[in-house]
Amino acid sequence: MGILDLENQLSFYMAYHHNHVNILIHTICVPVILFTSFALASNTGSLLPASLASAIDQSWIIRYFNLGVLASLAYAIFYVLLDPIIGSIVLPVVIGSAVVFTDLIDQYAPLSNYVALILFVISWILQFVGHAAFEHRAPALFDNLLQALVLAPFFVTFEIVFKFGFRQELQARLNDRVQKRLREFNNAQRVATKPDQKQE
Repeated sequence: MGILDLENQLSFYMAYHHNHVNILIHTICVPVILFTSFALASNTGSLLPASLASAIDQSWIIRYFNLGVLASLAYAIFYVLLDPIIGSIVLPVVIGSAVVFTDLIDQYAPLSNYVALILFVISWILQFVGHAAFEHRAPALFDNLLQALVLAPFFVTFEIVFKFGFRQELQARLNDRVQKRLREFNNAQRVATKPDQKQE
């Protein structure tokens, strides 16, 4: 799978998220996980070497050169490479959230850290419940951890885009790919259970 192949990337993730209730849970929880991750990661403080930081007059560069903001920049660049239009739309949201949550963590610590951590944990629990109760399939992260964690926010973005009636041709192609992936998964499941049935 090409890392910058949007349809392959989205169809991989969508194959694990096609139940409407589970999609709704992820639509709410994935942004919460993303934003709280940036918030908690901002606790690293500036990652600039002290000698370099002292030579820079712009204090805001030092302030926001933390793991949370750098991670948000990496996410945003990847999304732009996957889809320049949608990626450019979400870019300021992704990076802006990391900047805002850096300020919130700084101003309201330690309470802000506790709140972020609680929301982070609750959102993960709800997602696992969504998979167990509604999707009846393990989350995508069990098959590809990095891909699932990075792709989840973009999946939610496209779910919203599709709900508003945009990119319908892309949605139709993705649905075809997802159905193919689901058939392959179901066939593999049936093959895996046959030996057990013979033993019985």
